[in-house]
Amino acid sequence: MIYPKVLQVGENTFPVRCEVSRGRSSSVKISNGEVIIRISRFAGEFQQMKIIEKFLAWAKKKLAKFKPSSFVLPVYKDGGKVFTHNKIYDIVVKITDRKNNAARLKDSVIEIFLGKVFAEKLSEKGRGVVVKKLAEDTILKDQTSYLKEVVDELNQMYFQEKVNLCRFKKTKSRFGSMSRKRNMNISFRLLFAPRNVFRYVCVHELSHLKEFNHSKRFWTVVESAMPDYKDAEKWLTHNGFMLG
Repeated sequence: MIYPKVLQVGENTFPVRCEVSRGRSSSVKISNGEVIIRISRFAGEFQQMKIIEKFLAWAKKKLAKFKPSSFVLPVYKDGGKVFTHNKIYDIVVKITDRKNNAARLKDSVIEIFLGKVFAEKLSEKGRGVVVKKLAEDTILKDQTSYLKEVVDELNQMYFQEKVNLCRFKKTKSRFGSMSRKRNMNISFRLLFAPRNVFRYVCVHELSHLKEFNHSKRFWTVVESAMPDYKDAEKWLTHNGFMLG
């Protein structure tokens, strides 16, 4: 399959990856700064070219509104850095004689220990997946107190409602949710968005404790707590897909 390895959008360059899908449908998504195209194995060579051309046009239009200076994507590899609102994590990967993989947080350094036998069996991409998961799990646990502090602050200032549970989750489809049991989930990805965007999503979910819908009354509640919430909504529309 022949396809361009990068997509140039203005002054920005984005890597492109094409994969073969087992199904009959083809798809495209943008994740962590990469354009990922999946082509149906039933598509002929000419059809593949047309699909790739169509998907790249969609990606280019989508990325044209992206503002790369508004956040820094995490780098999950040896020597990489992960920038959150209140902390910068350094990633250190070590191959050891351990049988199991593990992670340890020391100050702001996340040490990832990969078992030698395990690491040798995996490709570079496979090791990267393991390193990312261990690092994400470590950061999620470390940042839970930060989430609770922000939610408590916003709740006391604007809502004065009871929240039973507040936690980060590694969700892909939603940035936040509030259940009728007053359990609040916030996407772990928002740690890499601007701080005001993160706070907006918290305000959005807390507002559901007043209005469990998206009616006009709901948006009035949101606006009373964050008058410029539409700026955060706009940022999520134009940039949220880049968070992974």
